[in-house]
Amino acid sequence: MPDDTFDLIVVGGGAIGLSTARNAARRGWRTLVLEKFGVLNNEGSSAGASRQFRLQYAQHYMAELSLASQNFWAELQGYSQNTLVRQNGSLWFGDPDLDSQEGGIAAAEKVMESLHIPFTRLTAPQIEARFPFKALPKDYEGFFQANGGIIDLKSTEEAALNAALATGRVVIREWEPATDISESGRGVEVRTVHGRYHGARLAICAGAYVNETLKPLGLSLGIDIWQMSSAYFALTEPARHLPTWFVFQDPGDSALFYGFPEVDWAHPGYARVATDFPDKILTDPAQRSYAPSTKSLGLDAQWVREHMTGLDPMPRFTSTCLIALAQNSSRELLLDYTPAWGRAHSNIVTYTAGWAGKYIPIMGDMIVRMLSAPETELVYGDYRIPLDRFSIDWTQTN
Repeated sequence: MPDDTFDLIVVGGGAIGLSTARNAARRGWRTLVLEKFGVLNNEGSSAGASRQFRLQYAQHYMAELSLASQNFWAELQGYSQNTLVRQNGSLWFGDPDLDSQEGGIAAAEKVMESLHIPFTRLTAPQIEARFPFKALPKDYEGFFQANGGIIDLKSTEEAALNAALATGRVVIREWEPATDISESGRGVEVRTVHGRYHGARLAICAGAYVNETLKPLGLSLGIDIWQMSSAYFALTEPARHLPTWFVFQDPGDSALFYGFPEVDWAHPGYARVATDFPDKILTDPAQRSYAPSTKSLGLDAQWVREHMTGLDPMPRFTSTCLIALAQNSSRELLLDYTPAWGRAHSNIVTYTAGWAGKYIPIMGDMIVRMLSAPETELVYGDYRIPLDRFSIDWTQTN
């Protein structure tokens, strides 16, 4: 095979792109990854050190996908000496009647019951007795699910990179953004500032940069790009058991927050607490500011001061990240075949949007399965994942 010809070209070398390349190479496909920046960068959804892993979802199929992902996480663990998912549990609490981008407490409980996922219901006093929270409204309720935990994101990316390179079939080009995509007799031609490459298949895994990548195809999709702030807070006393957590409360009153326990891979002696709302909503990743919002950090510090014990409420190690979210609120993730050049193509798949850190190992497999043969659902043991739940509302731009 010529040096410029591949079985698969992946545009985007973040966590999902690397997972896709690894899964393709395992099938014997010679794979090229084109990355706009360097691999393991902090320019998009892979920014930061940690992500939450959870089984609970308000949607049955999303919880099934989380359950199915566990075997893929266990397999990827073999490529890292660090623990990729630390199982310290997941706590959801707050107003049980409220929903958010994360789902809702009551709806998630119904899904867990139907899938026989164990969990423990808790009242506000019980939450305060077991975990380092205080002064919660007395009508707050929640649950603890023991299989949830915290993802070491950078170790996961490194494991996906190591696994891809170990196949001997993956070529990675850093600092080489795709500038043009066109149809060719060999499938798809992708041009960059350094050359042109031919692929039988194409996977677009560009995250917040997806519409920039799709421009040559005359396509765009509806996403909002959230710039979000987070901070770490110093432990002031020996840490009580703190799981990953999310609080559901009226955003008109005090906004939404989520957090992580202390970990050894990011600022030991500190716990991370983040806001679950955007500093601002962008239309282009180039609009990003690396400085967190003063207002967001102030609300973050206020939550810690009023409702957490054992933490100094002064924000430290502050940062921002970009998260692409579907404008269509019925779509948790966007994953679809790409209707390029006026017709549908089973050899081009686009993925973007959603809180997908927990799906890194299985998402690459999903994309490769779709590129192997036309699919309407993906079967993982007892779980059937309908792809129409992730379909994209495409817009023609020319």
